[in-house]
Amino acid sequence: MSISFDRVSDIYDATRGLPASISVAVTDTILNLTSATLDTKFFEAGIGTGRIALPIAQRGYSYTGVDISEKMLGELQRKLEGISHQFITVKADATSLPFADNSFDVALTVHVFHLISNWQQALAEIRRVLKSGGIYLYSHGYMDNNSFDFEQKLQAIMAEYGYPLPRYGAIEQEVLNTLGEQGATLETVVAARWQSELTVGKLLEHHQNKVSRHTWHLPDDIFARVIQDLRDWSLQRYGSLNYDLSGERIFKIVVIRNWT
Repeated sequence: MSISFDRVSDIYDATRGLPASISVAVTDTILNLTSATLDTKFFEAGIGTGRIALPIAQRGYSYTGVDISEKMLGELQRKLEGISHQFITVKADATSLPFADNSFDVALTVHVFHLISNWQQALAEIRRVLKSGGIYLYSHGYMDNNSFDFEQKLQAIMAEYGYPLPRYGAIEQEVLNTLGEQGATLETVVAARWQSELTVGKLLEHHQNKVSRHTWHLPDDIFARVIQDLRDWSLQRYGSLNYDLSGERIFKIVVIRNWT
């Protein structure tokens, strides 16, 4: 089972996109880490709307991506209109890739394995399609520790109503442990750091609008109660919905070599 983001495809970039300067920094880091040439073939599982892929493809590199969400891929295709590119998108499940063995020089996944129940199979598929000596770049997305207490409270409230946050796939450390057990060498690189602007009210609005998958499994009546309880707790905990949760965000990439 894998989680589709069809329901938020039209707002995904607005709520999860990287600032322009950070996108450039992440792209530069990826190209430098992989010593990419115009012959390098990139592949990404869970490509979504192309927030990582598109800037690379726009620089002339061959890029192939898969996603189970037709609507997310549709958003990416709209962004590709009128742009010269070597881009291939395929609606496919990461656990069963429609590509031959040894097809790509570089494979990427960004914030995806926590959404795939059979993540071990997805990892095996990436290993299969990656060329011998190829590089795999794994990222769990950017870190934002300032909202940790808020997110923990949200999950606690849902659990009190009998709807704990479902766990579909793997946490970051499980993926990295598996890669290490398979003989890969791992190097963590910080691709970018930046300051985010965030208030308690904005974070509450984020969940109220069901931007995050955290509340997608809740019935409407339970969802309304959860949000009200979260609002009440927020006012008690922070004193105001204008309480500043701004802070540093970090985009990390783990470089996996000697895996294939």
